[in-house]
Amino acid sequence: MKLYDERITKLSLDNLITLSNLIDFPICVCGGWAVYFTVNDVFKGKKNREYIGSQDINIGFSLKPMMTKSELESTNLFKIMRILESNGYKPEGFRYRKDVAYTKPGIENHMENDGAFALYVDILVNSYPPSLNGLYPNCFFEVPLIEQVYNNIKYQVKMSSISDKLFIPTPEIIIAMKIHSLPTREIGHKMVKDLCDLYSLLWYSPKSLEEITKELPKFLERNSLEKLKNKIDSALMKECEVILGEPEGSMNTVLNNLYNHV
Repeated sequence: MKLYDERITKLSLDNLITLSNLIDFPICVCGGWAVYFTVNDVFKGKKNREYIGSQDINIGFSLKPMMTKSELESTNLFKIMRILESNGYKPEGFRYRKDVAYTKPGIENHMENDGAFALYVDILVNSYPPSLNGLYPNCFFEVPLIEQVYNNIKYQVKMSSISDKLFIPTPEIIIAMKIHSLPTREIGHKMVKDLCDLYSLLWYSPKSLEEITKELPKFLERNSLEKLKNKIDSALMKECEVILGEPEGSMNTVLNNLYNHV
């Protein structure tokens, strides 16, 4: 059982690489591709197959809370917005969309009527300066932890296999992001993907579970784990175990380890 078609995730990765070749400044890659590049080596070594890729591209930027309009316009956020728009991406809320030509139709729910795959680049920011309202009509998605990633190099992992301009957060920060986001998901493939990612970050990370659970509390909000527990049921865990090829009960064991040590 596969969550995503690999031809679609390849399109997404190819476009991330293309984007990295258009920039001359550092960018934090979050979301599914951050998970993939964190766990894939260990996962592939044990499973003899690639970890789940991502359909979307998530990139994060750190902004100071009281920036002026002119200061904002000179940030890397606005540089990437101009690059995206000049390369065929159109704004849709906190996302940018580009319809990518797709030569092998037939994948339900992933096809537009014109035979193009809708590729989204999600823009994440650590905070939302009021002056941004006068420059951009839509809202970006706020992820406060991005500020810590940009402010401290020890929370950055270079994506040297792709580009020297790209980096991802360390495993414990990606895990904290997943713990925060999963309870907000509606039932569907995004919730399934978030739980697959969370489990894999805990079990297939290059950092041990002990190291992760020791560092994790400083990045979590109050009641975060309780909200997570309330969102996850046995049916969801079983579905994720099938997708990942994990033994029955393994997800419950790893999550309980998380709950008991954080």
